[in-house]
Amino acid sequence: MARTYFVVAFFFFVVAFVSAQEKVIPNNPNYKFQSGNDQNSQTVIMTKPSFTPYWSFGGNLGFSFWDDGTTILVAPRAYYNFSPQFIGGLGLIYNYSNYDYDYGLYDYESTYSAYGGSITGIYRPIRFLQVSAEFQELYVNQDYEGPINDVSDEYWNSALYLGAS
Repeated sequence: MARTYFVVAFFFFVVAFVSAQEKVIPNNPNYKFQSGNDQNSQTVIMTKPSFTPYWSFGGNLGFSFWDDGTTILVAPRAYYNFSPQFIGGLGLIYNYSNYDYDYGLYDYESTYSAYGGSITGIYRPIRFLQVSAEFQELYVNQDYEGPINDVSDEYWNSALYLGAS
């Protein structure tokens, strides 16, 4: 869902950046090769806006509450436009989920929490092609209390996401 928002926001940024601006320059009546008929006309020159690097911010925020369960996700992101072709980004991630299932003999409780960060690179070699890579590292803590056994597990989870559009 958050990637959809990012893609839509990025699409609007690209359209705004790529669209040309008109700059109207009045003709110089003293120019020696200009005919008398052109002295009152104007020349229109199409120019692209100059690129200035800037930061953009976004991310995900999610809450789910249901019978005996809760899920919370907080994942802010910051992107920096190094050039019109390259964007780099950093993100933080926190995810928490708790579920308590009480059904006769099958009572159990499950708690999951993960936190970490990510680094993203986006490259646009040509106007209509974008490739991206994101590396994500999360520290995961899981606890499960069931009718037969209790399990507690802690580990690091790494992921590499590659994309093209």
